[in-house]
Parts: sequence; structure tokens; C-alpha cells
Amino acid sequence: MLTRTDLSGTTDQACDGGSDENVHRQLLELLADSASELLQAEDLAPALDRIFERIRTQLRLDVFFHYAFDEAAEMLDLAAWGGVPAERMQDWRRIGITEGVCATLVQERRVMIGENIHESDDPRHEVARGMGLRAFYGTPLLHKDRLLGTLAFGRRCCGRFSDTEVRFLQTLSSYVTLADHRIGVDRELRARLQERDRMLAERRVIERQMVELTRASALGSIAATVAHELNQPLAAATNYLAALRLAPSSDATAQGLAHSAEQQLHRAGEIIRRIRRMVRQDDLLLETRALAPVVEEAVLLVRAAAPWLLPPVTVDIAPQATHARFDNVQIAQVLANLLRNAGQACADRHDAAITVATRPHESGTVAVHVIDNGRGVAPALQPMLFQPGLGAPGREGRGMGLGLAISHHLVQGHGGKIWPEQTPGGGATFVFTLPAAHIPG
Repeated sequence: MLTRTDLSGTTDQACDGGSDENVHRQLLELLADSASELLQAEDLAPALDRIFERIRTQLRLDVFFHYAFDEAAEMLDLAAWGGVPAERMQDWRRIGITEGVCATLVQERRVMIGENIHESDDPRHEVARGMGLRAFYGTPLLHKDRLLGTLAFGRRCCGRFSDTEVRFLQTLSSYVTLADHRIGVDRELRARLQERDRMLAERRVIERQMVELTRASALGSIAATVAHELNQPLAAATNYLAALRLAPSSDATAQGLAHSAEQQLHRAGEIIRRIRRMVRQDDLLLETRALAPVVEEAVLLVRAAAPWLLPPVTVDIAPQATHARFDNVQIAQVLANLLRNAGQACADRHDAAITVATRPHESGTVAVHVIDNGRGVAPALQPMLFQPGLGAPGREGRGMGLGLAISHHLVQGHGGKIWPEQTPGGGATFVFTLPAAHIPG
């Protein structure tokens, strides 16, 4: 429905825009350009700004206002406007549905055309008269009876719109309504797709956590079983070696070897006790310790088990990272695992070398770096390096990856992190952090 109101009773003519044929051709071109603009728009407000600048000269328009309808609050929010300084619009950025022409459009849901309003005393036209307008065209933006907002144009040059201009503004308003609806649907669709993607990502995280928990549980069961089964044989072997060492027939060499073997068996027993403690998730007893001795201990452990495996190892202890708080047996095990892997990775190099370095790290931690010049870590393996066993490939791309998985668990138990890095010039660096310890000077 269209209501055309001339409140003055005068016969002020529409602005002369040239011959009818030229006017129709120019308006059709403007409609085509506007339709193309709205078809591609992702945001209605800037598109309306550009359209207004394009049509204002031809239609002698001075201002336009687009309000979006907030259905929940029953309010109108100013979304776009032109021809009025921003400071004058401060009081009109959010209005109720009982204020002014735009509010009337919401209430009555029909096109309104005001003519010669400069001579009107209608209170609804007070704001328009204050802007010096003589005529306005306003329409609700309705899509299938759903109110999206309002659109209004005003002019100061003359007091009415011609029938051709009214048809142009009606057609343009219908294009704007369709564009507004399409943009709203697109935004809702994108929001739903983002929500779906978020839920799928969350589901993948939960599934991955469940797999990791299953693997960790299986690893714990394996560790508990191994610890239980090995405890008695290790104790028996220790007793036999003690008997051999104390036998009157043993010479000094045999006694020395038996003593070394006893020490390693005692150490194996301690490791098993710590594994059982880890499976039971007992609290760690963190102690302030120097880092150099535990590095040397780990090197000796690996060389005792496989003398051929380790190339020369350089130990670089930074003056600001000499001590940390850690469980000595567990961190020695972590270092031994990393050193063993590093030795395997650079075994084919004639210039193989390994460096163990400590450096101050962020947030009150010390970083321990195990650096080799071997083959490095394949990028495809990095995401699964620390997955606990059961088919998770180790650093060399084969095996069960238990060493790194256990190391990861032990470092996490200290409140630290462990991660791989590429070594400049080739090779790999594994870094893990431990709580720093302050040693008074």
C-alpha cells in the first residue's frame, strides 16, 4: 500500500530532470548498477552508501536513512545514512517504534510519501523539517511479512516526487529488501557452519583425548605388568651377583664387574619402583639438584648398555641454568631415552656429535636441549612423536615409540613440556623444561 500525502495543498511540481525518455533511460541504468551492487554486497550499509552517491544527483536526493529492526527489543538501529553530519545523528542512532516517520513505517508497514512537509505541522515530520527537507519517500523493508528495517530518502529542492521517481524508489527498495534478506541468510549460514566446524573440531579433540587416554591406560597396564614380572628376577640376579662378588675364589676383576652389575641391577629396580609409582600416579618428590651430574649419569647409562651407540657428547651448562627441581631417576631416564634416540639418528655420520645444553627459559623454568646432527625428524612424524605406544611410530619411523611417550609423561609430571625442533645445519633438537631452582650465590 502506498500513501501519498500533500499537506500544503499547493501544486509544487516535481524537480525537472530532463526529457521523459532520457530520464527513463538514466533511471534504468541506475537500477541496473544498483542491482549489481546489491547482488555482490556482503554488508548492506556500505553498499547503500555507494548507491546513494550514485543516484543522489539524478533524483535530487539530499539525505537517506536505513534503520535495521531489532525484533526482540522492538527498536530501530541506524545502520546507514547519508547527507547529515554524524554529530546530528547521535540522538537518532537507536529509536523506538513510536518516534518519527521511520517509526510510523514500522507500525503501519506501508510506503509513505510526504510532500511539501516544510509547510506541515505534523509532529511526525518535525525531524525532517528540522533538516530542511521538503519531501520524503519512506518504506518498510518487508520480506514475506517479516520486517527487516526501514529505508527513507529526502530532498530539499522541491516539495514532491514524480511518479517515475516513486516507481524507481519502490523498485530500488525491493532490491534492498532482497539484498538485506540474502545477507542475513548468508551470515546465519556462515555462523551455523562455523558452529558446526567448532563442534567437529571439539569432537576431534575429545576423540583424540580418548585415544590418548586409552593408550596411556594400556601403557600403564604394560608398565605395571613388566614392573611386577621383573621385580623378582632382578632381586634374584642381584643376590647371585653379590654371592659371586663375595666368593673367596673371585679375583679383583670379577669382583669389580660383579659390583658394577649389582649397581645397574639396583638402578633397574629403582626404575621399576618409579614406574609403578608413576602408574599409581603418586606425587613426585621434587628436589633441587645440579643438572650436570644427571646429564653425566644419563650418558654413562647409555654407554653401559650400548658402548658403540653414543658419539662424543658435549655438555654445555649455562651459568644461569645450573640447577633445577626434579626427580633424579626419572630425568636421568628421560635424558637416556633422548640420548639413545640421538645416537641412533646420527649413527651413519662419520662426524656424528651430540650436545646436551641447558638454558634459562620463560616463566621460571630451565630448558634442557639434546641436539644431534643426524637425520632429523620427518615433519609427518612430529604430531605423533609423543603418542603413547600401541603403533605410534618412534623417531626412526618404526617401533612403538614407548621411550618418547614415557619421556613425555615424566616431563609432564614435573610440570614441564617437551617438543622437537630442527637443528640448524641438519639434525634434530629435543627440548624439555623443568622448574628452575634458585641457588644462593
